[in-house]
Amino acid sequence: MKKLIETALPLSEINRKTIGERTSAIGHPGNLHMWWGRSPRYSSTIALLSSVIDASDDEEELVRRMGRLKNDEYVDFGNKPIIFDPFSGFGGIPLAAQELGFPIIAGDLNPVAVILTKAAAEIPQRFMERTAVNPNANKLVYAQAEGLAEDVLYYGKWLRDQAQEKLKNLYPNDEAGKPAAWIWARTVKCPNPACGCQMPMVSSFVINNKTGREAWAEPIVENGKVHFSVHEGKCPSEKETNKYRNYGAKFRCPACGEITADDYVKKMGLSQQLGSQMMAMVIETENGKVYKAPSPAQEDAADVPFPEDIPNGTIPDNAHWFSPPGFGLTEYQNLFSARQMTMLTTFCDLLKDVQDKVSIDAMTAGYSSDEKQLCDGGSGALAYGQAVSVYLAFVIDKMADRNTTVCTWNSSGGNPRATFGRQAIPMAWNFAEGNPFSTITGNFDTALKNIVAAINKLPCGSQCSVYQGNAITVEFPKNVLICTELPYYKNIGYAHLSDFFYIWLRRSLKPIFPELFSQIVTLKEELSTVGQYYGEEQTVLEQQYRQDMEEILKKMYVSASEEYPSLLFFEYHKADEAAIHQIYENISAPSAWENMLESILSAGFLITAIWPMRNEVYSEKADATRTLIVVRKAEKQNQMTRRNFINLLKRELPVKLDLLFLGEIDEQDRYLAAMGLGLQVFTRYKKILNADASAMSVHDALQIIYQETKDYIDQRFNTGLSADAITKED
Repeated sequence: MKKLIETALPLSEINRKTIGERTSAIGHPGNLHMWWGRSPRYSSTIALLSSVIDASDDEEELVRRMGRLKNDEYVDFGNKPIIFDPFSGFGGIPLAAQELGFPIIAGDLNPVAVILTKAAAEIPQRFMERTAVNPNANKLVYAQAEGLAEDVLYYGKWLRDQAQEKLKNLYPNDEAGKPAAWIWARTVKCPNPACGCQMPMVSSFVINNKTGREAWAEPIVENGKVHFSVHEGKCPSEKETNKYRNYGAKFRCPACGEITADDYVKKMGLSQQLGSQMMAMVIETENGKVYKAPSPAQEDAADVPFPEDIPNGTIPDNAHWFSPPGFGLTEYQNLFSARQMTMLTTFCDLLKDVQDKVSIDAMTAGYSSDEKQLCDGGSGALAYGQAVSVYLAFVIDKMADRNTTVCTWNSSGGNPRATFGRQAIPMAWNFAEGNPFSTITGNFDTALKNIVAAINKLPCGSQCSVYQGNAITVEFPKNVLICTELPYYKNIGYAHLSDFFYIWLRRSLKPIFPELFSQIVTLKEELSTVGQYYGEEQTVLEQQYRQDMEEILKKMYVSASEEYPSLLFFEYHKADEAAIHQIYENISAPSAWENMLESILSAGFLITAIWPMRNEVYSEKADATRTLIVVRKAEKQNQMTRRNFINLLKRELPVKLDLLFLGEIDEQDRYLAAMGLGLQVFTRYKKILNADASAMSVHDALQIIYQETKDYIDQRFNTGLSADAITKED
């Protein structure tokens, strides 16, 4: 039977609530760990819910059922389908399934994505409603993952105390108070042979630009050497930076005025001749932060050797996402100072002690002494100790994100920025090093608090099984409701970006998940990896991507339930829209959207609906829209002529659109939603024959559907305007 998602949805309300879903809010599962391109939980939940609710031919009943969706009334459906997500990413769709109590099977090739999904949906469910085991636990009843969250907090504090004792000489107090951060400048030998001083390269000498609290650093040259003085008050504009122009590594030497060339700095970097110098200190006092010039004691505390055993991993030689290798920072270890590296490895190495301590306390609290490990499905004391360690490894990852030599200083907020301000790792010339035992952004306690709050809110509503596997080769489960985010080619290089976290997770969790973290870095076979940024042939890679997607979609067709539709999220871009609207122009090649629709049809699916599921406020500048393609596994009718198809579309589409617009749909979403209903008609047949007996392409069908939709919208929403006038306005 046709489902609600194949007929009508309160789309405006769904998008409004999705846009309002702040991933940074306390308790949001996104706070467990950073990931790029998360599946919004709210719209994913509604999509799953409406895919199991029957539609109705009665308009009043249809409106009533949409109203229940709009009011977030989640009802019990009796038999619940198994949800399958082969591209789980962070785990947004598995969490949506658990919200509804649907069992879920999820997978991903990327080991970071796999461990995140396990931590979000699989591990909490395994230990759901178990009591906390720490010595301070005193509650009799724990709901959902509250016991797990309480233990992560308790043993996280124990981990912090142990690390702080080991690292106390690296983070001494200053006479003015506890240092919260140290601001550093990269240095290079001045290219002027007559000078040759170690000159700083600083994008901004401003430390605080808040009115009434201004502070700035000034390079002082004495005896051919540079040191820094820190001043209160507004920085003179001519002293805000020694950067020459806004692009390239061009800096003016404070001693002689020589300007470095970009090539010179790169050459020095590649020969490992870039240095760093402490520029200022940020001190926490009872009256707030104060800013001081570096003291010898603080400089000495930071001057430590690198630990012998450090995480390995090479940063990709790809300037599109990674600029540090161009300046000699070719290994991930190069992104960390010796003190940062020592701090992070110390925390990682203490996790085994945490695991042992939790396991002992768990046995005392009544957990079984079962030696089955967490990765093998264990749920005894050993597995529980490992589970707590997983979340504490995430705390370490959060600190790593805020403790690199590419974390810049936020002079407005008074804190270090994260390494990943966007989907890339940029080069930084002056950087901020936070104190993990202070209260500044990026400290251990704040990271722990945010993760604990997220664990407390996890749904734990159903069984979840998470595996690592390549969607091209792994065997899919049968008779499942497929709901997934299809990888979009040329979007985000998840594998390369996630290596930053993988090397630390491997250090922390390889003893717990030996197979998952067996590789030095992540596998690079994922479909979203963009090979042309690595010197590979773009057309060849695009062809391979399409072939792989066609193979995966065919596997999905075999596995898909016949009772329920399958839900495929993809991106709809402006270029896709332009290709459809160019009705009177020849298109040299199908757009990415058209290629995906063709692949879906080639697999055997019918397309029954398309919904723009926005996760950000509509803007004409925005290039992409997250879009849901609803498909069905069903027998198709043989064929139809082009003329008969157009006549059929003219009869059926207005009726379908009448039902569609019973729901609230914003103006910018009308055509995309209508496209799905037109494709219901087009994909019902194995082929539509043109006058020359050739098969009608998806591109031609979309243009016809677009024109018919224009006529309908003209009559319904734009009374007084002709279809031609609307076309000209567009």
